[in-house]
Amino acid sequence: MSQTDLLDRLTNMGITVRRSTASTVVGGLPPDWVVEPASLAQLTETLHGLHDSEVPWRVDALGRNWGYDDSRVRTPGVVVRLARLDRMELDLELGLATVQPGVTFAQLNAALRDAGARFHLPAPGSGPHTSVLGNALDRGLLSGLGERERHCRDFLVMERDGSLTRLGWTGAEDERVRRALPYPPGPHRQGSLFQAAGYGPVVVELTHVLPVAPEHALRLAVLTGPELTGELVHCWRELLDAELVTSSILAPQARRQARGAVTTHDGLVLDLLVTAGSAPLLRAKAAEVQRLAREYRQRLAFNASAHADDLRILGGAAERPEAVAELGEGLEWHTVALPFAPSAVTAFAQAVRADAVLADAPWTVRPLDARALVWLFPFVYRKDDPTGLDLLHRRVAAVDRIRDGFRLPAYRSGGVRGRR
Repeated sequence: MSQTDLLDRLTNMGITVRRSTASTVVGGLPPDWVVEPASLAQLTETLHGLHDSEVPWRVDALGRNWGYDDSRVRTPGVVVRLARLDRMELDLELGLATVQPGVTFAQLNAALRDAGARFHLPAPGSGPHTSVLGNALDRGLLSGLGERERHCRDFLVMERDGSLTRLGWTGAEDERVRRALPYPPGPHRQGSLFQAAGYGPVVVELTHVLPVAPEHALRLAVLTGPELTGELVHCWRELLDAELVTSSILAPQARRQARGAVTTHDGLVLDLLVTAGSAPLLRAKAAEVQRLAREYRQRLAFNASAHADDLRILGGAAERPEAVAELGEGLEWHTVALPFAPSAVTAFAQAVRADAVLADAPWTVRPLDARALVWLFPFVYRKDDPTGLDLLHRRVAAVDRIRDGFRLPAYRSGGVRGRR
């Protein structure tokens, strides 16, 4: 079956077939078509047809996730968009949300508020209108949760040939037990579903563990000079080991300015969020944070501002994320994973600072836990500016060169568009 015959067949079945919109990244190719099934039955027919026709294809959730990379493919082919699969089911007793790819953070949190639930799921940097499922499969990092892979369970998966399976389960189990358990019994292949960039099996539903919304919170900041020191790294690790902070992120002035934060401090800032279930416990945790900061000779300040989402980097509106791809600016993200060891972190920081094309580039450092962290470089460029595109490629090459020199891996794949 040719691609034309396949698309005619899908259209006759009532499945939406349309051209792609623009993208914020310069790599990859726009797809020939975007196909949007509205049900699992339509998705099954779509995958059966694609499998029989041998047309190359990948899936995305909403087309607005990591780097806002909507509808890019490695080779000419089709994107199957799952935005219309948007069923959601809440278990407020166990604190679980079962979602399809079309459910956004905004929709989930609105449903939780309407239900008077004590749970919430904070939105990622890509904004509240990102897919909960899509962001999780990209190993999204969320405030207080870290990497989200360990908070996902009970995967309903459609294989590339259109067959449907409840990964690791027989189908005869009690539904609530299945959703409550972190893994199915015995060996399982859940990890193979993450960072497949839409080219692996299609996750059409998963259950996400919901954190309890904190009743009391306090934002603090460690203010340091421009150099990342071993003392700061030691202090940071102690805060995480003692579970004193719910979330933390380190950023230079260039990164804070890119996100719209106004500050007179020109050094590094380690933003800390301290949460607790009671006011006395919050005060006790804050006092311990202050004690550790003094012990490691760090300057602690009150920080009342929360992080803006990364749409602000491009001047996009949080309520219209789809418009970002139409802007004149593009956004790429590149990452490096590091052990949370002072010597390793400070050496990498010195290499970045010493590189001519990276010295003034924005970045952030986020911990996965007290053992590992991720250094993230968001690069903004003008799509129609050859000089800016050349700088983008030189910055990507510099990140690759330094990362390879330290024998460190890239942490994420979705939306990353380097030359490698």
